[in-house]
Amino acid sequence: MTKDAVFAVIANSQKCAIEDITLDKRLDEMGIDSLRAITILYELEEQFGIEIPNEMIESVTTVGDIVDGLERLRRPTVEE
Repeated sequence: MTKDAVFAVIANSQKCAIEDITLDKRLDEMGIDSLRAITILYELEEQFGIEIPNEMIESVTTVGDIVDGLERLRRPTVEE
């Protein structure tokens, strides 16, 4: 599940308990600056085998933003 993977990567990166992470938690409140966020997103790109567009990286402010963005990127596209 996407949420579990995101929580695990953040917990590992921030050396905190998964239980301390919530979807509405702001990254800056967790001590995650923009460079750390990029590192976390890169790790998730590698884990899921996807490419996260720069626009998404710039708009991420909460843990939920990461989960929602990854779920959109992983959703199969319907070709017409």
